[in-house]
Amino acid sequence: MIRPGPAVKVAVPVAILGAVGWTFWLWPSHFLWLYPSVGALFIWFAWSGEREIKYIFLFLATAAGFIFPNVSPEGASPGLMAGALAEALGLWLLFYALSSAESSRQAARDRLSADEAAAAERVRDLEDELARYRLHLDSTLARIRDKGALAGAIHDMGAAATPDEVKARLEALLKHYFPGAAVELRTGAPRDFADNWVAERKIPLLVRNSESDSRFIRGLFSGQERSFMALPLHLFGRLVGFVRASASEPDRFKAEDLRGAELACTLAGVSMENIYLYEKVKELAIKDGLTGLYTHRAFQTRVEEEILRAARSKVPFAVIMADIDHFKSYNDNYGHQAGDAVLKAVAETLSSGVRDIDFAARYGGEEFAVVVTGAGKAQAAAVAEQLRRALEARAFNFNGRPSRVTASFGVAEFPAEGATASQLVRAADERLYKAKESGRNKVVYA
Repeated sequence: MIRPGPAVKVAVPVAILGAVGWTFWLWPSHFLWLYPSVGALFIWFAWSGEREIKYIFLFLATAAGFIFPNVSPEGASPGLMAGALAEALGLWLLFYALSSAESSRQAARDRLSADEAAAAERVRDLEDELARYRLHLDSTLARIRDKGALAGAIHDMGAAATPDEVKARLEALLKHYFPGAAVELRTGAPRDFADNWVAERKIPLLVRNSESDSRFIRGLFSGQERSFMALPLHLFGRLVGFVRASASEPDRFKAEDLRGAELACTLAGVSMENIYLYEKVKELAIKDGLTGLYTHRAFQTRVEEEILRAARSKVPFAVIMADIDHFKSYNDNYGHQAGDAVLKAVAETLSSGVRDIDFAARYGGEEFAVVVTGAGKAQAAAVAEQLRRALEARAFNFNGRPSRVTASFGVAEFPAEGATASQLVRAADERLYKAKESGRNKVVYA
């Protein structure tokens, strides 16, 4: 925004005040009509940003409001003085409002300037960090380009399906990369001075010539270990093993060999981490975190699979729906930890009370479901009755108070009582609620 120069900042308010004063002199009887025009002064100050002299003009304008009524031809009547006082007060309020608005705008500009300065500093930091990253990236890419064969072998290692396979491929890779050297992969705690040296310093160890290396006393290395490398193997930031390579001739391993082996160990650790994370995510996708049973989604998938299998083999299967009786009372009387303990106990009873070929899941909340493979309704009802009795027989103790847990069960059979997954579950669910309505702690299958 364009601001006026210093001369203009003074000349304009002087002109405004002079014009208003001259007008008062010419038409003193119209004072109350003309006096509010002094507000143009404060509007000017608000626009021009002038701060130093506006208080002087405020004083002059206020003084004019008290002086001019006294020189009016009619004299300083009470009504005229009251009007002048009201208008002077209004000008003060206008001055305050405009000053407050200007202060708010200035504070906002200051905050914006501070934010811009912080952002500029952050940009400089990020640019420095990016430069360092690019330097590191270029260095890493250069090392990888120099190790074409190593990169291909590492890619093969990354395709391993199990951690043990990754370790075996890493060991084979290093044996291929260092022909004639003795390569060993150790897991677990440090076993000797070299492992301890690596574990304490958290960096790889390279010994070009054990006879002349001043870091270690003679005799620590065997006669077949003139050149030696030891590298840490990490998994999720935790030291889980060591990779060692040794040769009988001195200067067998150089710094670039150590960097290549370090890169291979790092990628092996990343490959194992990926395998562990994939298995964990896969398990979490189908297993309930609290009970360890399969999830509702996994249950629906299993029911669909059982429908296809039963349709091909003409062998029925059954679904058991179970709901813990008065579950809310455990949370209300003993706390949510007691409720969690009940859910875990029911899950343990279900998983231990069915066959390996059956399928137990947490359907939702305090409701559970079991798929009984290759069994009709009568057999499934017998399984449900065994589960009901096993749960009823378990003893619980909440805050020093003994308690019992029971559940109600509903059973339905495919295809006689449901041709689709939703129909079958609905039929078992309806019988579950019949069990609830008829007294709970029972199995209903008809």
